[in-house]
Amino acid sequence: MVEVLAAETVETVDLFTMGYWLTLLTFGVSAVGMFVGLACAVNGRRSVRFRPVWIAAAAVSIGGIGVWLASTVSLLGVSIPGRILRYDISDLTLSLVFSVAAVFLGLLLAGREFQVKRMVNAAGALGVGFGIMLWLQLASVEIQGSVSVTPWLFVIAIVIAVTASSLCVFLFQRFRFPAARVGSIAMFGAGVAVFYFTGIAALEFRFDPDAELAQGMELFGYAFPMFAVGLLALAVPITAVLVAPDRPDPTPRVSPTGTAGGDPAAGGGGAPKPGEQGRPAARPNAAAALAQRAQPLPEPAR
Repeated sequence: MVEVLAAETVETVDLFTMGYWLTLLTFGVSAVGMFVGLACAVNGRRSVRFRPVWIAAAAVSIGGIGVWLASTVSLLGVSIPGRILRYDISDLTLSLVFSVAAVFLGLLLAGREFQVKRMVNAAGALGVGFGIMLWLQLASVEIQGSVSVTPWLFVIAIVIAVTASSLCVFLFQRFRFPAARVGSIAMFGAGVAVFYFTGIAALEFRFDPDAELAQGMELFGYAFPMFAVGLLALAVPITAVLVAPDRPDPTPRVSPTGTAGGDPAAGGGGAPKPGEQGRPAARPNAAAALAQRAQPLPEPAR
């Protein structure tokens, strides 16, 4: 419960009007968006020609589904008993644009391999984008009276979002084994949930009975269609990942012990030769395969 300052009485804001399952839904939507986004980012790291397309698909999956949709759906659980909450749909939609743009720019700045300078630049882009997104989401809430934001809680929410996103990008770039990928997805889902609740806690409602009624739209009529469209839209990047050709990863692999793998038998491909960076492995065509099969077998030694 979050306290609300009223004109004469102190009221409370219920964060779980629809039940605690909404928190699990927030985590699940974030995890699904991150999972699909990481798959797109892997193909973007291996591709040269279509890298911007893969990064865009990852940005929509992570920023649009994993961050924005998860936090917007969670707003359905916020209510004030006896009061009416309305939302400015233009602010909510604009926050979606900034969330996707932040992830797109962050992934481009992070590059293919881990570098401290690139990571700092990516964290800065994520911080600015997620900060604007959260501010627009909080500013979209309207009540009969006024709504303000507690600055220090807002800053903490931004720090949580930047920290969780940067750690996920670090794990993605440095480690390729499955446990690191699972850890990135779980960390991202938990980070979005904490980010959302910290942002909601920053809201301060002042009810004024003499003010005009809240304008805007009821959230359910906007969030539910966006939820359905968002999950259906994930079919596009999922299909693209499934039909994408296998390409060798040009970046060095890092084992769970933290060492770069150079032995092919140990899971590392070694350093690529000059001129082979980012070049897909050549595949034999059907004619070559048939010609190889048509060659006579060597005679056994007598």
